[in-house]
Amino acid sequence: MNPQYEAHARLCKSIGDMAKENEDLKQHVTELENRLRALWDKYDGDCKHYMERIQRLEEAGDRMRLFCADPDDCFAWDKAKEAKM
Repeated sequence: MNPQYEAHARLCKSIGDMAKENEDLKQHVTELENRLRALWDKYDGDCKHYMERIQRLEEAGDRMRLFCADPDDCFAWDKAKEAKM
């Protein structure tokens, strides 16, 4: 067999293998991107949920402050809210 033909055949096979590997890697990257988007969407939804819950708890604390008999307790609530911000 012709040595140049053999070298050409090996090169073509090598290029074909690299192309296949490249496609596999592209597919893997796409899968990772999709998983990352799903995690980000979940995080975003969780974050909104907890921010709304914190807001409701703050509103409830503000309403409870109206019934606060001990000024020190009221001061503690105000200080806790300031620390959050």
